[in-house]
Amino acid sequence: MRSFFIFLSLFLLSFQQSKSQNIDYAREVLNILCSENFHGRGYAMGGAEKTSEYIKKELKKQHLKKFDKSYFQTFKIHVNTFSGNNFLSINNKKLIPGIDFLISSSSDSLSGNFSLKVINAALINAPEKFKKFIISDFSDKVILIDTFGLNSQSFNNAYQLITERNILRAKAIIKVTREKLIYVPSQIRKSFPLIILRETSLPENPTEVTIDIDSKYYSAFETKNIIAYIKGKIDTSIVFAAHYDHLGTMGKSIFFPGANDDGSGVASLLTLAKYFSKQKNPKYNIVFMFFSGEELGMLGSYFYTEHPIFPLSKIKFLINLDMVGSGDKGITVVNGSVFKDRFNQLVEINDKNNYLPAIKIRGKAANSDHYFFFEKGVPSFFIYTLGKYKEYHNIFDTPERLPLSKFEGLMHLLIDFTETITNPPKNAKKINIEKSYLPTVQRKN
Repeated sequence: MRSFFIFLSLFLLSFQQSKSQNIDYAREVLNILCSENFHGRGYAMGGAEKTSEYIKKELKKQHLKKFDKSYFQTFKIHVNTFSGNNFLSINNKKLIPGIDFLISSSSDSLSGNFSLKVINAALINAPEKFKKFIISDFSDKVILIDTFGLNSQSFNNAYQLITERNILRAKAIIKVTREKLIYVPSQIRKSFPLIILRETSLPENPTEVTIDIDSKYYSAFETKNIIAYIKGKIDTSIVFAAHYDHLGTMGKSIFFPGANDDGSGVASLLTLAKYFSKQKNPKYNIVFMFFSGEELGMLGSYFYTEHPIFPLSKIKFLINLDMVGSGDKGITVVNGSVFKDRFNQLVEINDKNNYLPAIKIRGKAANSDHYFFFEKGVPSFFIYTLGKYKEYHNIFDTPERLPLSKFEGLMHLLIDFTETITNPPKNAKKINIEKSYLPTVQRKN
């Protein structure tokens, strides 16, 4: 009896260590991917390139196979980048990038000291004064536009024309906001810089500004998807997908770590690869796809579906993981209402094992890398976690902030779900994916 309890204790200890290793490895991956050396996993300073090499190295450690001669699938993108200077001061007050202001990702380069002309509610609400103002010469000036306290709604169209098209032909535009600073990369570069400034960082009576922005535009930047697999007995695949790119840098002084978006997805896929690589002779191929270009409009997954390495018809099911770093309130499953039988399988597994607090259902949505596969008729889910963590497209989405509160539960759920797809219970209801669910609409250029 004593030996039995010793065995049981050792087994439980081993099990706990195994579970701990899952999250420990995920933390290790996140710390590396979100470090300064990876430059926000963008296209300036080699960030995306370093990331793809790191992922390849991890896949090779687990002895995952290549479909062809390389783990990489290269393609080209348009992208505007910032790897040089990033400086802004108003009235000689130096402002902090990422906290006080952001440079819009479509901005052109600009350097110098400029007179600052302000458009605000007091000016706009005085029509004659405003008319005289807008016919001025702004070619050597910067316009700061602050509409708080504005009574008239008729200014909205003019606001868009000034901030987005620079119809007043100023050196630069600064727009003031009360909202969170959220950065979105751009495939285009405009002929002027646009700066987004937090209202709380605006000095009183602003009259002069110093700007130093260095942007570089690439019309054919080469980047790559990463694809690897574990060979199965049958030439059919279960696919796990995530994107590895993020927002990159905003000059030399700041980068966006992207722990949740989508460092968490990459860490999940590498954890799953580590697990499945130790399982002998799976029934189906287990494929891992890491996409670039998601933040620019899901470019990598679109390219893959237009140039598949193996037939898309050979994919039995695809699971895309994006922003899965929390989970204290469960997960949401996009396409859950489309593939209801598969969704019910997830719920049944979770009800039995209590892996996650809740699994919420959602319909189809063009909001991550599953979408173009779904358009091509591939049964697919996009899963993201729910919780208190809200950092998104800012400098605060860091590994130390990311809770990974239900990471292990999600990993166990996905492993069990894969097993259910591979070896359904004898009494299981037959899964019938109706053709009417699967769209035939192609992406418009």
